[in-house]
Amino acid sequence: MKVLVADDEAGMRETLADILSESGYGVTAAADGDAALDAIRTNDFDVVVMDIRMPGRDGVSVLREVGTPPPRVILMTAYAKERHLREAREKAFAVVHKPFPVPHLLDLVASAVGAAT
Repeated sequence: MKVLVADDEAGMRETLADILSESGYGVTAAADGDAALDAIRTNDFDVVVMDIRMPGRDGVSVLREVGTPPPRVILMTAYAKERHLREAREKAFAVVHKPFPVPHLLDLVASAVGAAT
């Protein structure tokens, strides 16, 4: 199963990529929304784990532009009052608030993979 991790914070992006790789997923990483959208358009990801707030194109904007059928998208945010949170909840497979327990994220990814197949 292929997962895209998109987060502008290098530490978070690399940590999530390592955790998901160790859990058996094929992982690609993107440092911003534009790179995430390019990766989604050129690859068949089963799941996208993406931060909402990134410079340039944010996670919700990327979610709006994803083609059909879209990969399952799990959006992350550290901001409880994120302005796009309502739209994110309507369109994403799940929204998680940072910090989150790693097992919770792994369960969400596994559920998203199951929903995608």
